[in-house]
Amino acid sequence: MPSFKIDKYSVRIWSSRKTNNLNPGVALAGIYLYQGTKYRGYAYFFAEDTPLAQPVYNSSTGQVFVHYNLSQFDAVLDILRNESPIYLYYHSPSNAGLNTSREPVGENE
Repeated sequence: MPSFKIDKYSVRIWSSRKTNNLNPGVALAGIYLYQGTKYRGYAYFFAEDTPLAQPVYNSSTGQVFVHYNLSQFDAVLDILRNESPIYLYYHSPSNAGLNTSREPVGENE
């Protein structure tokens, strides 16, 4: 099962997209994830009332695409800014996402 250590990211937030009654394939924000210079996939964020597509693993390119509700954007961005290491993983269509390794309690962050 693929798991990639993510050490760089970039953010894209579209300013002109509605936040309701959207086509389920229209994201409101995206975070692009990299391992060194290699693009490893994205986390796309959708309006709260939008059904989320299952995550996708493209084995030919080694990329993972995961989907979240827009309410999770701040938490995901916070993890990327403040935790290390972070992994983008895909185990199955019902088990994919971002995770960290074990963290010590009380890091005073």
